[in-house]
Amino acid sequence: MRNYHNQIVDALGSSIVSGEFAEGAQLPTEPQLAETYGASRLIIREAMKSLAAKGLVSIRPRTGTRVQPRALWNLFDPAVLGWHSSAPREGLIEDLMELRQAIEPLAARLAAQRATPEDIAAVREAFTAMSAATTRNVYIDADLRFHGAVVRACGNSFIMQLETALSAVWETSFQASSGKWGPDAQALKLHQQLFEALERRNPAAAEKAVLALIDRAVVRIKSNPARQA
Repeated sequence: MRNYHNQIVDALGSSIVSGEFAEGAQLPTEPQLAETYGASRLIIREAMKSLAAKGLVSIRPRTGTRVQPRALWNLFDPAVLGWHSSAPREGLIEDLMELRQAIEPLAARLAAQRATPEDIAAVREAFTAMSAATTRNVYIDADLRFHGAVVRACGNSFIMQLETALSAVWETSFQASSGKWGPDAQALKLHQQLFEALERRNPAAAEKAVLALIDRAVVRIKSNPARQA
């Protein structure tokens, strides 16, 4: 039952984010949605509550369920960001890259100053996995762990709490910057420079390396044929 609930949330969420249901539009009624998805009204009602919690819809007695303005959506919710990446609006990737440029350099500087031996070991393990990856999915998974380990090593409780949201941001930007699979020697070199800067306790070098990584992702995104299609 829970899995079916998630499928309905995913289907409706994707439809809203893609613009099939425009901002301010009224969604079909519970009975109509129940018939469309072959689900009970209870499951539909719970799905609507999930979408409301993500800021996508407002549920009001008598007036029904309407799509909220995009400005009210919880863009840091991994599911919402995932729906965006499936049907990206103009400027979404650029916004994500600007967010990375705002947060990750500071996290890297702090990590170079504060990382524990365990933190460094987690970054090292993720880098080793990246170096050994033979498929895009394995590489991206290791890349996510690498950047997550750097954020956790920064020691700032507020930045650390952003890791879950940043993980969705990273995955979206990593997917957008990935073309045909093949080892990216330059990206690995920059990751290694960041890792070694943390080991050397060199904040300036760590910041420089992470900015170079983000800049390289921007270049790869702009040159990705899938993005230009």
